[in-house]
Amino acid sequence: MEIKELAEQLQTASKEIKSKNDAMDAEIKAQGEVSKETKSAVESAQAQYAELKETFNALDGKLIALEQKQAQNMHSMPDEMKSAGQLFVESNVFNEIKSSGRGSSNPFNIEKKNITSLAASAGALIRPDRDSRVFQDPNRPLRIRDLIPTVPTGSNAVEFMRENVFTNNAAPQGTVGTLGGGEFVGKAASEITYELITKPVRTIAHWMAASRQVLSDAPMLQNLIDGRLSYGLDLKSDQQLLLGDGTGQNLDGILVDADINDAGELPSGTAVGDVPAAMIDHIRKAITIEQTFEYYNMTGLLLNPADWETLETAKATDGHYLMVSMPTGRATETVWRIPVIVTNAQPVGTFLIGDWNMGAVIYDRESVSIRVSESHASFFVENGVAILGEERYTLAIPLPKAFCKGSFAVAA
Repeated sequence: MEIKELAEQLQTASKEIKSKNDAMDAEIKAQGEVSKETKSAVESAQAQYAELKETFNALDGKLIALEQKQAQNMHSMPDEMKSAGQLFVESNVFNEIKSSGRGSSNPFNIEKKNITSLAASAGALIRPDRDSRVFQDPNRPLRIRDLIPTVPTGSNAVEFMRENVFTNNAAPQGTVGTLGGGEFVGKAASEITYELITKPVRTIAHWMAASRQVLSDAPMLQNLIDGRLSYGLDLKSDQQLLLGDGTGQNLDGILVDADINDAGELPSGTAVGDVPAAMIDHIRKAITIEQTFEYYNMTGLLLNPADWETLETAKATDGHYLMVSMPTGRATETVWRIPVIVTNAQPVGTFLIGDWNMGAVIYDRESVSIRVSESHASFFVENGVAILGEERYTLAIPLPKAFCKGSFAVAA
């Protein structure tokens, strides 16, 4: 029964009670008492009203609870995940570009090779009709930056304290045999030393040229931004976070940091056929090294695709695969219960393991931004536009001992 219908019945029942009460008052005034029939009719009307009222309150309570739950769900519902390209084509900047027919220097970001309608460039991309399904976003592999916590910054440089030495002298207060639980006795003092480090914010950027017609084709523009500009920034970010050498405008990468742990090479004399098994043991050794520094939560192991293939295809002497229960099964991408991130940014023959949540921080000055303009070279008269993508951030490694690298080369 709908709440509106219940409300109408309640109103009718209320009028019925009033009518019966009026009849009862009239009988008392005329006869000095109420007849059994009238009294029974009043009680029946009151009972019906009470039953309807109870049903109405219960239904109303359920409706209120449902509305509150729906409001909470709407409040806690995460924002729809949108790609950089989708955000751009839905932005005010893009609407401004479409309405004016010109490029804009207002920020938004990306990059790659020249794309025009010429056969020598990318003629297949500029067509009268396009299937929108090609622009659906695939699930991309995990990136190095996805492993590291991000903190926003509003400056062009960041200072942070790097922990050097922590001497833990925590101890019970007082000495053996001291009365009073050690009151008025000096407590133990621990020691910790820090180094103040300053890291400049770097800019990672690139741009691509495209035909001006792409501005009127939002799906194509979105595809260029997502498929090339953002992807190119991701690839360079992986390389910089691991291998940036700190010279010029490069970041200081984790693998280049001299203070992270190093598990060294495989044991000397390891036979070629025993290398895969030795690699698995070597990774376990690195985990032990990390645990001795109190970093127990190893959150990621980086491997090059070639080394991951070696591990996944490693066989025991009886021919069964070491890392899968059945040759036809799908191996879980973990080694010693540590998630594996396969990336070309990790040099072949090496690995990096660590507590990525504790060991490093990305200070984000400007997330991926996109600019589109025809004010470049002779683009205005050539019907061309430049699409620029960039991001600004820096990497800090406050706890270098949270990471351990190693080599799969056999020691001499």
